[in-house]
Amino acid sequence: MKGIILTAGKATRLRPITDCYGKVLVPIYDKPMIFYGVSLLFGAGVDEIAIVCNESDHSTFCKLFSDEIYKNRISFFVQKEALGTAHAIKYAKDFVGSDDFVLLFGDNIFVMKDMQDLLKKSIKENVGLTLFAKEVKDPERFGVVEFDKDNNVISIEEKPEHPKTNFASTGLYVCNNRAMKEVEHLKKSPRGEYEFTDVIVKYVKEKKVKVCPLPKKCQYLDTGTFDSLLECSNIVKDFEAKNGLFGCVELELYRSGKITKSQFEKSISHYAKDYKERIMKSL
Repeated sequence: MKGIILTAGKATRLRPITDCYGKVLVPIYDKPMIFYGVSLLFGAGVDEIAIVCNESDHSTFCKLFSDEIYKNRISFFVQKEALGTAHAIKYAKDFVGSDDFVLLFGDNIFVMKDMQDLLKKSIKENVGLTLFAKEVKDPERFGVVEFDKDNNVISIEEKPEHPKTNFASTGLYVCNNRAMKEVEHLKKSPRGEYEFTDVIVKYVKEKKVKVCPLPKKCQYLDTGTFDSLLECSNIVKDFEAKNGLFGCVELELYRSGKITKSQFEKSISHYAKDYKERIMKSL
């Protein structure tokens, strides 16, 4: 199973912070935002991850994931034109090959103790496309998902004026390999972009889309404003105080048996003393 994390958005609402670097490199409490997505995918059994990024962030990502434990596990692809989410996915076509894949929009964070298990279960049961949805108060800001009692998706609408439900698509999807082929044949939307939603609609017409409704205990974090960034950091801090370190990539690689104990210890050796101690306590 492969993973694709999209990170190339401009994040204009967070300037001047994002004048320096891309949104997913902004810290959420004690680690860069991108760590939460990478650790989620590795913890759910994904073997290799492609990060699609802006050219200006490429060198920073390479430095951030320069340790030997990431060799052959994380690859980087520069999105040279901002032509939509489906266009970004195409950069990872050769990386995915004939495999199925998990797609994650990198600025989405899910805070829940057993989130990885939920994703792992969805990977195992997926027959076409599975999307994760969360009930929200302002669905008109999101892609809105309508589904039946058996969790079959009936429709998905992007930022509708009159939402049919309060369930928002969260930017986390499990896709069979056909999704990559569908991306290749898309036409531009009225917005002038290649939309992944159009791929989902094709699956919906064939009744091949399931929804995984996230439970109330799962906190789906919005990272789109200055206030929400601060709120996210506080939520993660409180969660870690009760449950141990959350979103630690090295820890997930070690727990899943992908790296040895000596590789794990070497990879965290340069971290601050407090952070290292919290990592060790979470083993």
